[in-house]
Amino acid sequence: MILILTAKQEDGTIVFLSSRMKREQLRKWRSSTLFYCPQCNNPVHLKVGDVVIPHFAHKKDKSCSASFSEGESKEHLQGKQDLFSFFKRINVEVKLEPYFTALSQRPDLLVTIASEQFPIEFQCSTIPKKLIESRTAGYNKAGMKPIWLLHTPRNLKTLPQGVVIIQFSEFEKSFFTKTLPENIIFLTYNPQFERFHYFSSLLHIAGRRYIGLHRTLPISKQIFPFAKPKIPSDDELQSYARLFLSARKKFLQNRILLNRRGVNDPFLRGCYDLRILPSELPMWIGIPVSYMNPFREHPCEWQLGFVHFLHREKLTVHTISDAFLYDFVERFDGPTDSQLKACMNYRDFLLSLNMKSINNIGNFDEKQFIEKLSHKFLAK
Repeated sequence: MILILTAKQEDGTIVFLSSRMKREQLRKWRSSTLFYCPQCNNPVHLKVGDVVIPHFAHKKDKSCSASFSEGESKEHLQGKQDLFSFFKRINVEVKLEPYFTALSQRPDLLVTIASEQFPIEFQCSTIPKKLIESRTAGYNKAGMKPIWLLHTPRNLKTLPQGVVIIQFSEFEKSFFTKTLPENIIFLTYNPQFERFHYFSSLLHIAGRRYIGLHRTLPISKQIFPFAKPKIPSDDELQSYARLFLSARKKFLQNRILLNRRGVNDPFLRGCYDLRILPSELPMWIGIPVSYMNPFREHPCEWQLGFVHFLHREKLTVHTISDAFLYDFVERFDGPTDSQLKACMNYRDFLLSLNMKSINNIGNFDEKQFIEKLSHKFLAK
């Protein structure tokens, strides 16, 4: 059944259901007024129960081409109401559930500031990534700047605030946004507690695991454009370093203890060829660099692979060309351009240590590691 929060009266007046409306008031309104869908003009019922949020519903399951197909949950209805009231409170022009005939798309809200339009999509269900991309492309083609806001995932609601290790699904990663300096932000909204959850300064470890800064903001203190989180403080950077180094140590232990491929394991084979004990991997292998997020592999793995590649091809960091770098990254899954940039950054880092060979490299300790981490978040 199609559930909506806006309807049209017989005289054409558009009405919306606010979270501040009392159920008793709505029941009286229902008995004296006829309502119609603002898109298809079919009659709609005003439903006022004790559990589900009051809403309009099409009679006899009439199909409405203006609505999306994933349905409306309690969280979705509540979130749209909260966001609509928020924009009204801060005196921003907003429409609830408008329909764009030319696009055959209906965002949850449409915010207009000066001449700019921002469709707001509050997403509570998992949908294909291609559908997100096609809707975004439709808005962009019409000159609008869509904002996708995900309902706070259940496993992330209870995370403590501060620097934490987070696991994101591929669907959740579709909602990552990037700002300068290189900062990945994941913004979500939790209607149950009327709070925004920010996961920012995301640093990829490996696979689905990231280190990030979790902060919350009540909707009563939100602004628009949505507030941008601050970069990590010095104390928080220390926490990043501790978690990253701990994850690095655990990765190395697991590669030794849980290895089932012996010398056929590329990482261990690389260590053997370079005469490096995995348990004593130098600190300058396995560090965070810009643009490394597309690598699914741990930095220890792809960076040791990089050094091994230099050794095997009889190259140095001073002589390796972009063409050779491209040959190296082609072996990995993921966007080649970003991985290529990550390798260039790692090469530049090794150059800064005056690396001439594996056994001839400047000192790099934990203090310098933290400085390197700090530079990543403070870079241009």
